[in-house]
Amino acid sequence: MKKNKIIIFFTIIFYISLVLSIPLYAESKTSVVLYLFWGDGCPHCAKEKEFLSAIKKKYPKLEIKDYEVWSNPASRELLMTMSKSYGINPNGIPVTFVGDRGIVGFNEEVANQIEQAIKACIKKICQDPLFYKKY
Repeated sequence: MKKNKIIIFFTIIFYISLVLSIPLYAESKTSVVLYLFWGDGCPHCAKEKEFLSAIKKKYPKLEIKDYEVWSNPASRELLMTMSKSYGINPNGIPVTFVGDRGIVGFNEEVANQIEQAIKACIKKICQDPLFYKKY
């Protein structure tokens, strides 16, 4: 009987420590993942890459994964797969995925949308865009 109480006691302690560690795991999330699909020589892509380089300094938790699509068929295929998951038609580049946002093109308004999506993902845990499914 005493042995059962000890086992129950340690089991309870184990589960309490497990439950208490979940918020710590969420807080230790090290990054917000952003996917950028771009083309070599594309002026809008170059501007977005400059923007992301600067914003990376502002948001150190930002992890940027970029893929050149004009000369890399595997990158084009990944772009198409992710676009389908997001329910968007990428009729040009650059294409950016962050949180639940899939954004085509780049200008000042898009830069603001990207930054807002990054901020939202810093406040809450966003799924890696690679695994996002809109539907």
